[in-house]
Amino acid sequence: MQCLCTQCSSTTSTSEKCRYLRKPKAALQILTEKTELLLARDADVRTKLDEEKMFRGMYPTAEVKLWLNNVRKVKAALSSFDGEVQAKKTCLCGCFPNYYVRLKLGNYVRKKIHEVDKLLDQSKFPEISLVGLMPEKGKALPTSTLVGETATIVLQRTWEYLSDVNSQIIGIYGMGGVGKTSIIKEINNKLLTEDHTDFDNVIWVTASKDSNTEKLQKDIAKELDLCFDDEDGETRRARKLYEALWRRRNFLLIIDDLWEAFSLENVGIPISTNIRGGKLLITTRSLRVCRRMEAEQEIEVCVLSQQEAWDLFRQKVGEGVISSPKLHDLAKRVAKECGGLPLALITIGRAMRNENRIKYWQTALSELKNSTASIEGMSSQVFAQLRFSYDRLKDDMTRSCFLYCALYPEDHLIETEEVIKYWVWEGLLGRSGSQTDKMKLGEMVLNELVSTCMLESVLQQGTTEKYLKMHDLIRDMAITLTRENSSFMVKSGCGLRVPPAENEWHLGLERVSLMRNDIRSLCCEPDCPKLCTLLMQYNSIDKGTLPTFFKNLRNLEVLDLSYTGVDNLPESLSHLKNLHALLLRSCWNLWRVPTLVKLKKLGVFDLTYTPLQHMPEGMHALENLRHLSLSYTKVSIAQSLNLVNHKFLESLSLISLPMPAVGPTLVDALASCTSLVELEVSFGCMQDFERYVASGHWGWLENFKFLIGDDDPHSSVHIGKNSVGFFGVDMYETSCPGWLPDRVIELAIHACPSITHLPIFITAAASKLQRCIIQYCEKMEFIIVAEWLTFPNMEWLEIEGLSNLCGLCKEIAHAGTFSGLKVLHVRACNSLKTLIPHELGQHLINLVEIKIENCEKISQVISDGNDGDIVFPALEILKLSCLPELKQISGGVMICDLLSSVDVYRCPELTRLSFLVDIRDELVHSLKQIRGSKKWWKGLMRNQENGANRLRPVYEEITEHSVDGEDSEDDHSVCSDGSGSSLSGR
Repeated sequence: MQCLCTQCSSTTSTSEKCRYLRKPKAALQILTEKTELLLARDADVRTKLDEEKMFRGMYPTAEVKLWLNNVRKVKAALSSFDGEVQAKKTCLCGCFPNYYVRLKLGNYVRKKIHEVDKLLDQSKFPEISLVGLMPEKGKALPTSTLVGETATIVLQRTWEYLSDVNSQIIGIYGMGGVGKTSIIKEINNKLLTEDHTDFDNVIWVTASKDSNTEKLQKDIAKELDLCFDDEDGETRRARKLYEALWRRRNFLLIIDDLWEAFSLENVGIPISTNIRGGKLLITTRSLRVCRRMEAEQEIEVCVLSQQEAWDLFRQKVGEGVISSPKLHDLAKRVAKECGGLPLALITIGRAMRNENRIKYWQTALSELKNSTASIEGMSSQVFAQLRFSYDRLKDDMTRSCFLYCALYPEDHLIETEEVIKYWVWEGLLGRSGSQTDKMKLGEMVLNELVSTCMLESVLQQGTTEKYLKMHDLIRDMAITLTRENSSFMVKSGCGLRVPPAENEWHLGLERVSLMRNDIRSLCCEPDCPKLCTLLMQYNSIDKGTLPTFFKNLRNLEVLDLSYTGVDNLPESLSHLKNLHALLLRSCWNLWRVPTLVKLKKLGVFDLTYTPLQHMPEGMHALENLRHLSLSYTKVSIAQSLNLVNHKFLESLSLISLPMPAVGPTLVDALASCTSLVELEVSFGCMQDFERYVASGHWGWLENFKFLIGDDDPHSSVHIGKNSVGFFGVDMYETSCPGWLPDRVIELAIHACPSITHLPIFITAAASKLQRCIIQYCEKMEFIIVAEWLTFPNMEWLEIEGLSNLCGLCKEIAHAGTFSGLKVLHVRACNSLKTLIPHELGQHLINLVEIKIENCEKISQVISDGNDGDIVFPALEILKLSCLPELKQISGGVMICDLLSSVDVYRCPELTRLSFLVDIRDELVHSLKQIRGSKKWWKGLMRNQENGANRLRPVYEEITEHSVDGEDSEDDHSVCSDGSGSSLSGR
């Protein structure tokens, strides 16, 4: 009755309304038909707009956008409306239609029909008013001011590559928080604000951590205002993207923070060197991503220099704090702990801004040093950024190997081979497979860690050795991760004098590093049943070890006591049944090792440079022994021969052992050892070495080091793998020319009295030789006399104390001679007048460093020639020292556009520099420093004023403290003749 009464009380009835009361379905049908027509018109308009967008880069006018929005609203309203259901509603228990509901619906339907009719009338857009002009070139992004030369150089290089027609894909990589995004934001904004016509559109996309092809397509489409249909698959989306980008002619697509490489074809990105097409600029934390994206240019963003970091930190902290005498030094130390990482400098600088209380600065420094920083923002911003990189490492094995590197002290240079061996010995690279295969796998893991900027590859100055370094904050992050399950105790390089207290050696420890401290004794009894690695190298340990120290370390696999003063290892060592590697290298007091008979799993035993005279008891029982080093011990060669034929021995080192007349016996024993893949051994004479080479055994080896003659361990040239060294022997004794192994890559010749040039018998190795050191061979006159010896792959040539040397080559050098040479060092060759023949100089296209010292008679570095200028396209470093008769580097013009450092010391006659004759702009830009005495610089200004003036900003005076007087430079007697120099080549 309520519904009926309500309906009857209505006084607004009209004939039109009554029509809906009688026939509601007819009105609904009209609305449905008109709505279908409107939706069809909407689809047509959108299709036309998509075509205009893709083919002409045109966008809808404001009027069209308004119409599309109104259609969307009507469509949304009608999609939830079911008129038929509403019309069928009844009242009075279903006896009568609900006329009130019908009347209300009639008003609604009539209103919607009117709205649809209006939109249909408006949809007849003229062709010219459908689309308008192209949108803006791109979108400006908020950014901060770039700090320092480091970022400026990256920006300049990127800018140059963007204008280079041969650089279509540019990859910028670096560790998290180093400033990659800030640099490319600057580039993005610069392209929008300057009159830069290379690109019509600049498109910015930020890749998410979980990005895939579909998500990347949608992210790019969003920036293009391009819509995909729900039913569009990957291929159709790629086609739409391709067409939209292609019609935009020249575009720059910037993808920031890319974690994984992707296929340009699958995503739909047209990159081309043709007139149409675009460029791709990516930032990533992984060099591997750059290479998988086939980037033509790879640009690394490094951390800030110390001065740049300090400038940024001062800016964030505030000058009021920095100017305080009490806080200045503390603030500098805190800034240094940030390791030049901009994100950390900014975060910590803001947290400490205007903080004048000294105790807060002391706390901050202590926390940073101990990897426990609770400074505001460190965990949520800095460590979180770095943690992303860790989480994205490809597998658990790589993550475990990374965390292992945190066991080394802060700022420590990690030896590549050493850390890989640790991984192998602890089983991080798997338990099966050969040592060689595991080492190769370890190199791949290291490359991955370097590629992702989790580790840094460092070339130690003056060597060809590559080391690894872990950034301070990445190390802090790694140590923080290990604290989550309390499996690591890292106290390396902390200045400890006593070992940690027993309560710190808890049951869950798996790895402990106490290396590089000053622990005097091991006076505790740790109970760590899970401990597998204990690193104790570089400690004193000269006050003894508790006999039961190793009693409760029954799971220990790797024990390193190298470079300690331990003299007598306790008996508890004999019960480490799981021990795999026992490293006692350079234990200078060691005289006794307890029985090893129970150490059935021992595979690595290193006694190098220990005074041990007798082999430990139980060596015969080491059935799994794979690697044994007895080099520079006092163990007789006769004792070692008993182990040469060990069934599984893969690596053996027997350098400089006491060697009675057992030469042939040693050679025969080595030749019969078929399991060896790595061998280091000394031969007493040339005949023994010739006998061994003739056996062909070396051909089975993967790595070798052979020293021939009387090698003094304190003056030995430090040569690496696949090397041969001759010490004080007559190299012409051999009767078998051509026998030097053809896989030799390093050659050392020291004090061989009869040699006048490199002998012909090295011919087989000449093509692969990379490093050569020749010292104190008094009769040597030339390095090369045979014109066919070109040494095309030699990278390092070091010459010292050759008192009769006349030059590098006796004859005219053939094309390719020394063409791969990068480093040339010459010292104390007092008969030498000219070093490099002009013809040879033309081949030295890869020469990076020239250093000449203490050569009394040299007057010219490069001889005169008829071929015009001399060009060193790769030369970066030139050092000339104590050369009293040197008058010029070259008689002609010398072009070296990459030269960055020049040192001239005690060369009083050298008043002209060949590269200043016609100084080039490239040289002015590349040279970072030119050093010499004030008197020498004044002479240079007199003779080459124009060139010297252009280099004045980078001139640095060398102050001479050792002599007095105006003419002191003529007195060259203060220069060493080199006779007492170290022979360490590395």
